[in-house]
Amino acid sequence: MKLILVQILLVFIVMIHFLSVKGQSQQMLKGVIFEEGTKTRVGGASVHNQRTGYTNPTNNFGLFDILAQEGDTLQISLDGYFDKKVKVENLKDLIIYLRASSTQLKEVKITGQSRLQGLREAQADFKAKGIFSNGKPSAGMLSPLGGSPLTYLYEAFSQDGKRARRLGQFIARESDYTEVASRFNKEKIKLLIPIRDEDMEEFKSAYWPKTEDIRKWGDYDLHNYIKKSFEEFKKTKGYM
Repeated sequence: MKLILVQILLVFIVMIHFLSVKGQSQQMLKGVIFEEGTKTRVGGASVHNQRTGYTNPTNNFGLFDILAQEGDTLQISLDGYFDKKVKVENLKDLIIYLRASSTQLKEVKITGQSRLQGLREAQADFKAKGIFSNGKPSAGMLSPLGGSPLTYLYEAFSQDGKRARRLGQFIARESDYTEVASRFNKEKIKLLIPIRDEDMEEFKSAYWPKTEDIRKWGDYDLHNYIKKSFEEFKKTKGYM
């Protein structure tokens, strides 16, 4: 009788432990990645949750979000920087610093256009896996007459289809960033306003133009925008 009670107690303890572990809630963890020793935000870094196997890149402003729970380990990696592992102690926003692997690598970082070309080549590789619409097949493919229902289902619901969609979204963001950065850059800003070097990244982040505005602005409009934005910025930074 005592043995049976002990066995029941052990089963009960195991069940409680299982339920408590299972009950740990995943949440969307947010963070930002900077280059160590600078205020430069690192875009395109891979943020990988080792428990779930899910990976999400930082956007053009070094920001990321990823599903995680306490105890998870995130691995951050990017060419030109040392890999870094971060233990998730809580689900508060993270600030992470990556150390450049060498001065030489920093100096030869690929340009925005080269980066886009590489991403588009990666996107083209999905065609070899049967993904022809970047993971976004048209509803017309479901038609039994002239359509391809099996191809639709594969593109829409397979892991390769999901990866192709994420890559497509990242390419769209990267393309927008490159288009804006080609005109709203450090060299042009410094020609127009007397901004301090240490405030440059903060200014760019705060007043980064929308892609649709850059497309319709001439040089006069852009220059006027930069000067007006700096007048606002000066009030918060104590410029004389």
